[in-house]
Amino acid sequence: MKKLLSFLFLFFILFNFLSLASIEEYKKAVELEKDNVIKRFNLGLAYYKEQMFDDSIKTFKEMLELNRADIESHKKVDATATQLIGIIYFNYKENDDESIKYFNKTMELNPSDPDNYYYAGLAFLRKNDLEKALSMFLESLKKGIKDTTDVNFRIGLIYYKKGIYGEAQKHFENVIKEKSDHIEALEQLGLIYHKRENSKETIRVFKKVVRIKPDDFNAYYLLGLNYFKEKQYEKMIEAYKKAITINPDFADAHYNLGMAYYYRNMYEDAIEELEKAKKLNPDDPATYSFLAQVKTTAFEYHLSKGTTYLTEEEYYKAKNEFELALKAKPGDGEAEKYKNKALEAIKKEIPFRLEKADKYFKAGKYSEAFTEWNGVIEIDPENSEAKEGLKKIEKNLSDIINAREKKAKDLLGEGKYTEALNEYIELKKVIPKTKLAAVNEKITKIRTKLKIKVATLLNDAEKYLIGEKKNYKKALEKYNEVLKYDENNEKALNGITKINSKIEEDKEKYLEYGKQNMKSNRIKALNYFKKVLELDPNNKDADKFIQELTGEESKQAKDAKQIRTLYYEGVDKYVNGDIEQAIAIWQKVLSIDPGHIEAKKNMQRAKEKLAAIKSLTK
Repeated sequence: MKKLLSFLFLFFILFNFLSLASIEEYKKAVELEKDNVIKRFNLGLAYYKEQMFDDSIKTFKEMLELNRADIESHKKVDATATQLIGIIYFNYKENDDESIKYFNKTMELNPSDPDNYYYAGLAFLRKNDLEKALSMFLESLKKGIKDTTDVNFRIGLIYYKKGIYGEAQKHFENVIKEKSDHIEALEQLGLIYHKRENSKETIRVFKKVVRIKPDDFNAYYLLGLNYFKEKQYEKMIEAYKKAITINPDFADAHYNLGMAYYYRNMYEDAIEELEKAKKLNPDDPATYSFLAQVKTTAFEYHLSKGTTYLTEEEYYKAKNEFELALKAKPGDGEAEKYKNKALEAIKKEIPFRLEKADKYFKAGKYSEAFTEWNGVIEIDPENSEAKEGLKKIEKNLSDIINAREKKAKDLLGEGKYTEALNEYIELKKVIPKTKLAAVNEKITKIRTKLKIKVATLLNDAEKYLIGEKKNYKKALEKYNEVLKYDENNEKALNGITKINSKIEEDKEKYLEYGKQNMKSNRIKALNYFKKVLELDPNNKDADKFIQELTGEESKQAKDAKQIRTLYYEGVDKYVNGDIEQAIAIWQKVLSIDPGHIEAKKNMQRAKEKLAAIKSLTK
């Protein structure tokens, strides 16, 4: 609590006369003229100056009762004496009741002095008597107190405590007008905007707070929450990361950052943050539940992605995905099996391609040799034999250029714009300057195509997200496709985050509605639980409640299990060479779930491979 100002105007004037005199001289003066009001007042001031507060109070009180017939002298000093007694009781005795009593006397003696109301307000505030404190502070403003900044701030705090946020906001804004960098007022104003769900203004204020006070944990924490409301997800993540840097031991910050990563499909980062939250707050069931959900989602995501790479014969990428799946679910037999399949394929493919590259090189077919060695590098970037081979072939630049141009054209024909673009960018490093303009033109054309493709996909995603026929699954499919062409596309990343957060909100909402209706309206409850399973077919809570209501597993849960079993059965058939059977199984998957993205892709790839095999055997 701020200490009261104790050097009033009259006080300063009198101190000019007191500074050279000793207390003993003032005592002597009082002894010589015991009825002199001014001299006893001067002694009280001298005691006050020397911080002899008990003597000061005693002397001032004696003076107030002394020689009441001397009206003129009492008019000059009584108000100052009562005010100083009040200040001593407040600052040095911490006796709020006595300080209020003497401030009230001062108000009676000098009702126009705004400082008395302010001082009394501070005492009432310390007593937690908010109503009287507020009344005193408001009166001090009316009387024209000079330090309006502090008074407005304290009035704002009282209104905030009372939950009258509109009035609190008004007074904090007055503080900011007078002192733009008043950090406490800015923090309180930000809290009010946050409570009133004005996220734009909350962000504006707390951005100013962190500029002034870069180590303000609460400001960054609330910035993160409000960036989330404004769908500024990248900034949300940055705000939480800064909050954690300032206070790494706050579990909720790690939990929220984990949730932000989860919504962006950044599962490994999400798991890491949630593990930290669990360690910091081991008794929070929500963290355990959400962590389990994230690990399950991460496992299925990487396992599915890995099998798609496996069918595309992108074995090195497949291996990496299966390793991430195993990180989420250590020891899983399915992931281990597919990882081993990828490793076997890598072991077989690399020696085979190295042998082919060597034969091509010896035969002078440098372009073909380059393609094979480069292919090995794509599978195993650290392969020393392939690196040496590419070094040997550097002398034959024309063949390298031809090989890269051919590969770029092939990739464009397959619609793989990003990969083609990378080939042309690499090509620029080796081509002669005379051909540079032509390559730059091709790069520009590809980038234009990419922009058009990305814009079309983003537009399609938006239609599924906010159009009449909302379909989160299809919107996610489009956003994920965008990331294949532009892995850092902010709109796609924000779209994925928005959908994932919306799905989580809807799941929680429908689960709660379902639980509320379980006893009163079983049919309504069932419908809500089915809505949850439409969003998340593997949701254990919804399936459990459906089993309680019906006595059997939900159709959505049965279908989800059947789809999963069939999908991976098709993968097994494909990697073991039974392509026709794999296609037939994936067709069954699509008959149950026509929107199954991985089954569609893998079946298309399988059909292309089967057609190629058949054409070779004719």
